[in-house]
Amino acid sequence: MSARPVLTLKLLTWPRRLAVLLLLPLAAAAQPAAPPLEVLSPRPGEPASTVREFVNVLGRTAPGSTVRVGGEAVTVFSTGVFARDRVPLQPGANTIEIEARAPGSSEWQRLPLQVERSAPPVPVAWPTAALWLDGSSLRPAEPVMLAPGEGVEVAVRATPGARVEARLPGQKAWQPLTDRGNGRYRALLAFEAGGDITEGPVQLRVLAAGAAPAVQAGKGKARAKPNRALTTAAPGTVGQWREDPERLYAVGADGAELLHGLHEVRLGGPFLAELPAGTLLAATGRRGDFLRVQLAPDTSAWVQEKNLQPAEPGTPAPQAVFTSVSLSGEAEHDLLSVPLAARVPYRVFASAGPEGREVLDIEIYNAQLATTWVSHRASAKLVRQVLAEQVGPGRVRLRLLPHAARLWGWRAERTPTGLRVLLRAAPRIDANAASPLAGLRVAVEAGHGSSANLGAVGATGVPEKDINRWTAEALQAELQAAGAQVVVIREGDQNPPLRERARRVEASQAHLFVSVHANATDTGAGFLRVSGTSHFYKHAPHHALAAAVHQRVLAATGLPDFGLVGNFNYTPVRLSTWAPALLVEQAFMSHPGDEAQLLDPAFRARLAQAVRLGLEDFLKTR
Repeated sequence: MSARPVLTLKLLTWPRRLAVLLLLPLAAAAQPAAPPLEVLSPRPGEPASTVREFVNVLGRTAPGSTVRVGGEAVTVFSTGVFARDRVPLQPGANTIEIEARAPGSSEWQRLPLQVERSAPPVPVAWPTAALWLDGSSLRPAEPVMLAPGEGVEVAVRATPGARVEARLPGQKAWQPLTDRGNGRYRALLAFEAGGDITEGPVQLRVLAAGAAPAVQAGKGKARAKPNRALTTAAPGTVGQWREDPERLYAVGADGAELLHGLHEVRLGGPFLAELPAGTLLAATGRRGDFLRVQLAPDTSAWVQEKNLQPAEPGTPAPQAVFTSVSLSGEAEHDLLSVPLAARVPYRVFASAGPEGREVLDIEIYNAQLATTWVSHRASAKLVRQVLAEQVGPGRVRLRLLPHAARLWGWRAERTPTGLRVLLRAAPRIDANAASPLAGLRVAVEAGHGSSANLGAVGATGVPEKDINRWTAEALQAELQAAGAQVVVIREGDQNPPLRERARRVEASQAHLFVSVHANATDTGAGFLRVSGTSHFYKHAPHHALAAAVHQRVLAATGLPDFGLVGNFNYTPVRLSTWAPALLVEQAFMSHPGDEAQLLDPAFRARLAQAVRLGLEDFLKTR
């Protein structure tokens, strides 16, 4: 047997040199232990089966390891997380070899991943020689109240080439539905009478020319008349309200949101206005949980019925007529006073006027222009002119034209006798200070909070709420070092309701508002597909703030550009009109590389510094 090799280390001590020999087996020192290896997705313990031609693999090992997934080398991020998207699958059983090797080691840790690629489900084989209808395709599927002359969509999927008819509640005659191809039938049906009609189910029937047995499928309640027809009722109901301006509802104590339509767009889309308590609305229709309200002859909107209550019997329909408005000023704002006793709806919104100058519009509904007296007092320093015009039937618009090219902040306040609209002055910047933030108040909100509202959770299991808070704390330190006063909107692990967060922002009298979040997306198409930073704003005057921060964060972090996004309806940002506001989506929790950076304190500090520099850039351009 040959002698075992040894490693000799000579240690020197001071003031006397003492040689010490350490005899260590070289083989043990040169071969690190195999790294841990686990699969995070497909989830362990669950049957890994898919009908797709690929699978996305997510796993974790020791940082610094070398990893191969299905024979292909993948990036191991600083958290030890790795991913490979779209690993191809063959029909039937597949074994995907996942291998990890520690730095300096030649030993591979191997973990086989079993994935079954199943055949896609067989489409429903509808009969060709029998009547049938698909109960899950029946429309309407919710309660609907129509205005006279308005139609409701009635639809069903049934036997191709058959005769399909429908009948609204109270009607005797059946009306045909049009075959749109592939057995899909549709028609827009309306009541013939113009008065109130009690809501009830819509009847449908499928008719065949010859004798045929009946077959039912889906979720409907289809019943057959022997040999002749298949009949059923749609799951929704339909009725009609006559035109009645006295069908009034009052907005409840918590206020209500007006929507352009009922299409669903996450944190964006159909928002129209915020209505205060007591506002009167004339209802003309219903779709599910929403009432349609008529704001003016050419303008309707939708509002959730739960936020309304029927007005007191005998309440007259509100009509607004005012002959004068007045403008005055105080140290930090101008005030437009509108005598408006009628509880009519209104909206206040900012937009870009001529030559890109920002203007503030107040649109008042159920109103007629009678203003012959626009009083402009010398104390008003922010507004150059007030314009009044009838922009449509029942719609009066007051437009504030500021002296400055940009608006800073605005707010509308309803009183028992009128409407007050305040235009806020931009804060004074200390020209002698090292930072334009010196002396300003900045509200900072860390998104989500508490065990009930974790936000997104990445591969490491760290919730977004914590990453948001850590970045918000880094931003707070940056802002305070620049001389700003920071107002923390979410303390610790709190989870205030979104409207309470907005209330805290306004109550703080902050000059700027920054909401800190981290993004996430569906990983069904891949874990590495979407990455980057983005910044969001709601109101047109806040574009410049979000753009300034966006450019700084891109330059400082090197993250991909996921975009500058406007018209975003995150409630605290949407309700923040008294101070310019933006939402920072730092990076994607769903991307393991982005997540690794978000977990790095140095990265968060760099990002926080970039946000601070962006705020300063914005202030310098005012």
